[in-house]
Amino acid sequence: MEKITVQNKILTAIMLVLTLSLRVPSLSADGDNALETLRIKFEEGNRLLDDTELAAPERWAEKEEKLWLLSSQIFDYELISRMVLGSRWDEFTPAQQNEFTNAFTGFLRRTYVPRLVERYNGERVYFVRQNLKSPSRADVEAYFMWLNRKFTFNISMVKRQGDWKICDISALGISTVKNYRAQFRWLLLSDTPAQLIARLNARAHPAS
Repeated sequence: MEKITVQNKILTAIMLVLTLSLRVPSLSADGDNALETLRIKFEEGNRLLDDTELAAPERWAEKEEKLWLLSSQIFDYELISRMVLGSRWDEFTPAQQNEFTNAFTGFLRRTYVPRLVERYNGERVYFVRQNLKSPSRADVEAYFMWLNRKFTFNISMVKRQGDWKICDISALGISTVKNYRAQFRWLLLSDTPAQLIARLNARAHPAS
């Protein structure tokens, strides 16, 4: 389902953007500050990644779980799941919508968290600015240096129930949500909703 392309490298960076160590300008914490919300969560991720007690390979599973729990606090996986299906969302029954959300979230966890733990090498993320588009929508510009190359990101955030959360990340002009939406639309030309859910579950929980 997932193509090995530059876009795949960008998708891997979703977790990198969340949990890499970083430097940001000092900002006051207020209810309309999406960037400050990111800064606080990134610092938590930084401490986990640099925790020497979790550095041994035999403790990577524990580190992965802690990182995933943290990512769940800052990514709106329920909204992202709905966005990646787009207009096809209403073709799923309410039960299938819930099953799809769980399956897609599990797929993201298995795809990206292990890569982060294995590949993290002290890269640093830099926030540039935030653009408050409405009381409940904001974009945060950020970049990080990886292998002497600068990767610029736009982090789309939504405020729900008083909390700012990530709903999309775009890099090199490519939206992560739109990338997955295109893949799912193609799969749903032949798959039923139940078959798509089963496909995602197989990727999230491969047979041993």
